[in-house]
Amino acid sequence: MNRPQGLVRGALASMALAAAGAVAAWAATPVTPGWTADPETQYLLDVNIRQLRLGDGVRAYQTPEGTCVVLGDFLTTLDVPMKIDLAAKHASGWAFREDHKIDINVAAGTVRFGSVQEKLSPYSVRETPEGWCVDSAALGRWFKLGITAVPSGSILLLESEAKLPIELLREREARAARIRPASMPLEGSPRVKLPYRMWRAPALDFIVSAGVTYNAGTGTKVDRGASVLAAGEIANLSYDAALATDNRGKPRSLRFRAYRSEPDGGLLGPLNATHFAVGDVQGLTSRLVPGLTGRGAEVTNRPLFNPVAFDRTRFEGELPPGWDAELYRNGELLAFSRSTGANRYQFDDISLVYGDNRFEIILYGPQGQQRSRLESINVGDNQVPAGKTWYWAGASQPGKSLLGKLLGEDGTTTPLARDGPADFRQPDLQAAVQVEHGLDNRTSVGVLATMLLDGEERLTFVEGSIRRSIGPALVETAVARDSRGGTAVRAQALGRIGSVSVSADALMANDFTLNGRRQQHYRDARLSFDAPIKLGQRRIAAHADVRMIEEGKGNRSLEAAGRLSTSFNGFNLSGQARWQRDIGSSDARPDQVDLSLIGTGRIGEVRVRGEAVFDAAPQRRFKAAELSGYWSASENADWEGAVGYDASVKRGRARVSHIRRFNAVAAAASIEAGTDGSVAAGINLNFSLDASAGGFRPTSQRLASTGAVEARIYRDLNDNGVRDSAEPWEKGASITTGQRVSDAVSDDEGRVRVAGLAPFQPLAVGIDTSTLSDPSLAPRKALQRIVPRPGVAATIEIGLVGAGDIEGILVRDDGRGFEGLDVELVDAAGKVVAASRSDYDGFILFERVAYGRYSLRLTPTSVAASGSAPAIGNPIEIGSDRTVIRLGAIRIVKADRVALAETPAPPR
Repeated sequence: MNRPQGLVRGALASMALAAAGAVAAWAATPVTPGWTADPETQYLLDVNIRQLRLGDGVRAYQTPEGTCVVLGDFLTTLDVPMKIDLAAKHASGWAFREDHKIDINVAAGTVRFGSVQEKLSPYSVRETPEGWCVDSAALGRWFKLGITAVPSGSILLLESEAKLPIELLREREARAARIRPASMPLEGSPRVKLPYRMWRAPALDFIVSAGVTYNAGTGTKVDRGASVLAAGEIANLSYDAALATDNRGKPRSLRFRAYRSEPDGGLLGPLNATHFAVGDVQGLTSRLVPGLTGRGAEVTNRPLFNPVAFDRTRFEGELPPGWDAELYRNGELLAFSRSTGANRYQFDDISLVYGDNRFEIILYGPQGQQRSRLESINVGDNQVPAGKTWYWAGASQPGKSLLGKLLGEDGTTTPLARDGPADFRQPDLQAAVQVEHGLDNRTSVGVLATMLLDGEERLTFVEGSIRRSIGPALVETAVARDSRGGTAVRAQALGRIGSVSVSADALMANDFTLNGRRQQHYRDARLSFDAPIKLGQRRIAAHADVRMIEEGKGNRSLEAAGRLSTSFNGFNLSGQARWQRDIGSSDARPDQVDLSLIGTGRIGEVRVRGEAVFDAAPQRRFKAAELSGYWSASENADWEGAVGYDASVKRGRARVSHIRRFNAVAAAASIEAGTDGSVAAGINLNFSLDASAGGFRPTSQRLASTGAVEARIYRDLNDNGVRDSAEPWEKGASITTGQRVSDAVSDDEGRVRVAGLAPFQPLAVGIDTSTLSDPSLAPRKALQRIVPRPGVAATIEIGLVGAGDIEGILVRDDGRGFEGLDVELVDAAGKVVAASRSDYDGFILFERVAYGRYSLRLTPTSVAASGSAPAIGNPIEIGSDRTVIRLGAIRIVKADRVALAETPAPPR
C-alpha cells in the first residue's frame, strides 16, 4: 500500500529548480514570438505509466499552445539514447527499439521519426534556460506514446500498448527487492523432499559439431564430433554418464558414476555419509599424493563443498567442445581454460586466502550460453566442529574408466612410462582412508592412511596431523612415514595481517615416495602474499609468491611469480609474471621469464576477452595473442568474432560466428581463415532431451548437469493444503528460486519450470506475488526449501489463499515515529512469514498476508537498539471479513513495560 510522498518531494524539487533557473547567467532566446520562458512559472511533473512512477520528474512550462516538457529531463527519465547538440540545434538517436530512429533538426525546421518526416511547427520546440522544451503533443507523436500533462495534479501521464524498456527494468528491480524474504533462514522453511526412484529416465545434454577445413598443403578435411552428458536415477541412486567422440565421430571416452549426495548427511545408516559413489571417481588429494581419477568407489561424511587441501583447492568439471571457462576469486580474475580433447576444465593448485574465498567459474559457450558455478570456502570456519569426526574412504584404479572396454580400450588416458620399480605416479590401484576429529572449536587432529599398488610392488604410508586456529591464522603440522622407512614432515600456515593474506608451507622428505616418485632428499618451501593496493580511487589486487625446491643435495630451483588484477569501467584485467632459475646443477638451464595478460569486459554491447603471452628470457619474444568479441543482436541472435596470432607457427587467424537460439536447440555457424591460406567452416548444435513428462522433449535448457524446479500453482479455495479436483490452476505467475525469478510464467495448468540451478545446494522457492492476477491472493507457504539434483526436476505445489494487508506505526514514548526497526510477522506455528523495516515516520506494512492469526516481534538487533521486549502489539487475525488491519500507533517502550497498540481502526 503506497502512501503519497511525492507532494513534498515535488515541491522541494520545484523550488530548487526555480532557484537554479533564476540565477541562470544567460537569457533564453525564444524560437517563437510572444512567449519567453520565465523560471518563476516552471513546475515539476511526476512521470507515471501504468501506476508506475518513473525517475525524479520532468520540468515543464505552460505555454499558450499547451504544456511543453524539457527534452533532456524526458530522455533521462525514460533512459532514451539520444544526444542533443544545442549549438548545432540538432538532436538524434532512437527510442525504445533501434529501428525507431528520431532526428530533430531545428536549424532545418524538420523532424524525422521512424519512416515519417514532417516540418517543425513554430511551437514544437522552444528554447529555455534548461534547454529545449518540446510540446507534449509533438513529443507523444514522435515517440509513439500517449502523453497527457495534468499540471493541476503535477503528473505527466504516459500510455503505451507495449511495456517500455524502463518499465521492464523497474519491474525486474521490484521483483529483486521482493525476493528479500528468500534470505530468511532456510531452516525455517518447510522442506520438499525429492524421492529417489528405481528408474528415472535420463536428461540428456547434447553438443554436436561438424566442420570442413581446406589447406593448400593437406587438402580438404572433414571433422565431426559429439559429446553427451546424461543424468538420471537407477536403483534409488543418482547416476551421470559422459560420452565423447574424436574428430572422426568415433567414441573416445566414456565415464559413468552412480552416487548419492545429501548436504544434511544421513546416508548409509551408521556411516551418516553426505556422499558415496561407485564408478569413475576422483581419489583423495593431499600434499603427499595426487588425486587421480579412475574407476572405484568413495564414501565421506565431510561437507559437500570443502577445500581439497589446507591452503589449496582445485576445480574440475565438464567443458564441452568450443567452450571456455574463467575462474574468479573474490571478483579477481585468476585464469581461464579453453576446451581440449578431454572435454573438461581443470584449475589445479588454486590458492586460498584466510577468511572468505568466493569462487565463480563462468563457462561461455559457442551459442552464447553463460553458465556459472559458485562455491564459497571460508578458511578458518572450515574446521571440524568440536566433538565431531569427519572421514573419507575410497579406492580406485587411476587412469582406467569403468566402461573403457566398451570402447575397445581399458582406460581413457595413456599409461605413464615406468621410471623404475618405485614409480607410483599412476599406480594400478590406490586406496586411502582419512579421519579428522575436532578436539575443540579451534583444534582438530587427523590421520591419513594410503596404499598404492604398482604391479607386484606395494607402498603404504601413514600421516598424522594437528590443526589449530591461532588468532587470525590457521596452522597445521604433520609427520608421515612409509612402509620402506621413509619420512616426511610438513608445516603450513595461513593467516591475515591487517589487509594482507599470508600463506607459508614447508615440506621435507627423506627416502619418501612423494606424489608417486621416490625422493631420497627433497625440500620444498613456499611463501605467498595477497594484498589490496589502493591507487587513488583504484583498487588493485596484488599477489606474490616465491618457492624453493631442492631435489637431491645441491640440485635446487627457485621460482617467483607476481600477479596484479584490477577492474575498471567494467573490465577485469590480470597481468602475471613468472621467473625460474636452476641453482647448483651442472646442466642448469638459463633463467626462464614469461609474462602474460588476460582481460575480460564490455565495450558498449560487446563482451570482449583477450590474452597475450610473452617470453622475456632466455630470449625476448612474443608468443601468442587472441582477442574475441561477443555481441547480442537480439534476444535470440548473437555474433562472435575473434582474431589471433601464434608466433610459434607464424600463423594469424580470424573467425566470425553467428548464433541462433530456439526453444528446442541453439545453433552456431562459423567461418575461420588463416594467413597460411587455410579456410574452415563449421556448425555447432546444443540441445537437451527432457524425459520428465514422458518421451523425450527437446529443449535448449541445460538439464543433465544442473537442477530444475517445476512448480504447479493453484487456488486453494478450501485452504486444506492440497489441490482438490475442482480447484483451478493459476495462469501467468512467476516463481522465485533463491535470488532468481523465472523468465517463464505458469501455463494453463499452472505449471512453470526453472532450470540451471546449482545441484545439492539448498535454496528457497517462492512466488512472485506481483505476477498474480488477483491482488487479494498470497501463497499459504511463503517459501519452500528444496535441494536440487542434476537431471531431475523437483516438483512442488504452491497453493494460493486469500490475503490482506497489515499496517501500523511504531512510535516512541513522546509520540515520534521510531525509524529503522526490523519487525517480523510470526504465524500461529511460530514461524516468521514476513519482515518489514519501519520508515522514517515509524510506518510498517505487510502486504499480501495469508488469512490467519499472527503476532509481531522485533528482531534481536532491534531489541538491542530499542531496549524493548521482543513481542510488540496485540495478536492479529486477518480474514475475509477483515482484509485490511490498521493497528494504529504501536508504542515501543522499555522492556520493563509493555508495548501496546491503540485500538485498530475499523476495517475498510
